[in-house]
Amino acid sequence: MGKQANEYSYPWLEEGEVPPLPLDRDRIHIVSQGVADPVFDYDIIPLTYTESRWMAFVVEADEANLNAIIPDPVELHDPILEFWYVIHRNTMLGPYMEFGVTASSTVKGQDGHVTKGGYYPYMYLSNDSPIFAGREPFGFPKKAAYIAAFEHGTNDNYFNMTMERRGYVFHSANGRYSDKPTPHKPTFYGKTDWGRLNYRITTYPDITRTRHQVTHLGSELPPQFGTGHRFQLDPSSVRTCTGEDVRSWYMAGTPFDFMGGQLGNVTVHGLISFTFNLIIPPASIVWERTVERDPEKDFGALLFSTPFKYTMRHRFMIPMYPGA
Repeated sequence: MGKQANEYSYPWLEEGEVPPLPLDRDRIHIVSQGVADPVFDYDIIPLTYTESRWMAFVVEADEANLNAIIPDPVELHDPILEFWYVIHRNTMLGPYMEFGVTASSTVKGQDGHVTKGGYYPYMYLSNDSPIFAGREPFGFPKKAAYIAAFEHGTNDNYFNMTMERRGYVFHSANGRYSDKPTPHKPTFYGKTDWGRLNYRITTYPDITRTRHQVTHLGSELPPQFGTGHRFQLDPSSVRTCTGEDVRSWYMAGTPFDFMGGQLGNVTVHGLISFTFNLIIPPASIVWERTVERDPEKDFGALLFSTPFKYTMRHRFMIPMYPGA
C-alpha cells in the first residue's frame, strides 16, 4: 500500500468557531439531511450574516417580460429591479458569493390580506450549503454558478462582476463609483412594511401531490428572536453611481439559464453598494395551494419529457471572495 496523508484535526469545532456536527446535537435541532455531515449546514436557526458586501444595480425592465417570469398569485408592483451581487464573508453557512434579481411585488392571501415584498425570480450562489438552506425551506430559486465581484483601485473606486454557469458567461459588468445618486431606487428600499417573497414547491415522493406556497420574510424580527429589523445597513459604507458610470454591461441567455433572454433589453440606472448584517428567521406562509394527480390519468403527462441534449459537466466550486 502506498503512503497516506490524512488530516483528522478539527480546531474550528474545538474552538467553537462553528456549531457541533448534526449528530452531536439534540435531535430537536436536526431539520435537514445529511445527518452526519457537513459542518456548515441549514440546521441553525436563525441564520446570521455579518459584514456582507452588497452591490446592487438598479435596473428597469419591460413589464411584459417581468410578468412572464413572476408566477400567480404574485403580482408585479413596478418594473424597477434590484440586480445584485453580494460577498458573504461571515455566515453560519460558510463564506460564499451570491447573485439575485428582486422585483417589488405583492400577493393576496386566501384571507384577503395583501402582503408586500421583493420577489426573487432568479438566484445563483457559489456553494452548495446555502443553496439548500434557501431553496428547500424558504423557496429561494437558488442554483449553482461561478460568481466574482470585486471593488478595487484607489479607494475601491472601481467595480467589476462576472457570473458563469456550465461554460457560459451570462452576466458581466464593470464601472466606477462616482458617488452620485441613482435616479431611481427599488420601491422596497428603506420601507419596513415590505418584506421578501418566494415561491416554494414541494412534491411528495409518490408525485401524487405538490404543494405550492408563497413564503414571506418580514422586515422586523419575530418576537422570539429579539426586536428590531432583520437587515442592518452601515450608512458609512454606501457607495453609488449612475447608469453613465457603468462602463460595460453584458447579459445573455444560455441553454441552461435563460435569464438574459427573459429579461430582454434593460435600462441600467446605476449601482448602490453597502455593507450590512442580516438575520434570517423561519418564514411565514401567506398563500398555499395543493395540486393533486391521478396516477391513471395524469402520470402519462410526466413521461413525455425529452431527455436533456446539452452536455453537462461537474464543477467543484471554490468560494471567490477577497482574501480567499
